[in-house]
Amino acid sequence: MILTVKHLVKTYPVQRTLSKTILGRGYGKKEKKTVLKGLNLELEAGVYALLGPNGAGKSTFMNLITGNLEPDEGEILYDGQPIAEMGSSFREILGFMPQQQGLYENFTAFRFLSYMAALKGMSKEQAKREIPWALDRVHLTKEAHQKIGAFSGGMKQRLLVAQAMMNDPKVLILDEPTAGLDPKERIRIRNVISEIAMGKIVIFATHVVSDIEQIAREVILLNDGEILAKETVDALCERIEGKVVEAEVEQEAFEQMQKRFLARGVTKRKGKIAVRFLAEEPPRDISASPLPPDLEDVYIYLMRPPRKG
Repeated sequence: MILTVKHLVKTYPVQRTLSKTILGRGYGKKEKKTVLKGLNLELEAGVYALLGPNGAGKSTFMNLITGNLEPDEGEILYDGQPIAEMGSSFREILGFMPQQQGLYENFTAFRFLSYMAALKGMSKEQAKREIPWALDRVHLTKEAHQKIGAFSGGMKQRLLVAQAMMNDPKVLILDEPTAGLDPKERIRIRNVISEIAMGKIVIFATHVVSDIEQIAREVILLNDGEILAKETVDALCERIEGKVVEAEVEQEAFEQMQKRFLARGVTKRKGKIAVRFLAEEPPRDISASPLPPDLEDVYIYLMRPPRKG
C-alpha cells in the first residue's frame, strides 16, 4: 500500500488590477498563482501530519488526492497506478472528511450515516453492518438516534470522522478534524484517529501542532506550496537541537530580546519574565539555559519569515 505523489503542480487564475480608468473602473491583467509547486511524496500505511499555515496549500493538496481538483502537472498513484485512471475503484478505498461540511441538523446520527452510505454506493446489508461499527469507533453509539442539532462541536466532528471511515477506506483524508474544538474534544478526536489508523494511509491536516505530535508516523511541513520537511518528530526536533533556550529577565530586557530573538513562550515567574525563545546561537550576554526542542519549536523555527536585509 503506497500513495505516490509525483511533481504535483496546481495553479489558480487571479486578477491583478493595474490601474483605474477615468470613470473609476479598474482594469486588470489575468495571472496565475501557483498554489502547489511540484510536490513529491511517498506515503505508506500510518498517520501523516500535514502541517502548515493557512494558505500553505494543504486543502488544495487533499482535494487533488480526493479527485475534487485536477493537477496542472504531475500525478498521484496508488500502488503504482494513477488514481485518475482508477476512477471509482480508487474512490471506493478513499475516505474524506472535509474541513467544512454542512450537517443536516434534523437528521439523527444514524440517518446521516445511512445517507452517506447510500452516496458511497454501499448496499443496505453492508450499511446495516458498518453504521453501528462506525458509531462505536467514534464513541457515539448511545447518541445514534439523537438529532445532530443537539450535538456538541466535538460530537459533530466525530460523526464526520465516522462517515469518512465507513467502507473501510485504505486512504483516509482528514482536513482540520479538530478545528474549533476545546482541548478535551481535541484529545478525543486524536485518540479516535489513532485507533482507526491501523493498515491505512491517514493524512491529518492541521495547524494545531499539539494535535498530532504523539500519533504521527511522520510530519509533512508544507509552506507556500512547497514541502519544507517530511520526517519523524524526533528527527525534526534534532534539526534545531541547541537553538531553544530559556532565560529569566526583567521587563526592559524582555522588550530588547523580542527584537533580537524569536519568542516561543512567555510566563511570569517570581517577579521576572521567563522567556522560551529560539536563537541560532545561545546569546552570550544573557544567562540562558538550553531546553529540549519540541515540534512546536520546529514549526515556528521553520515557518518563520525570512529576515530582511
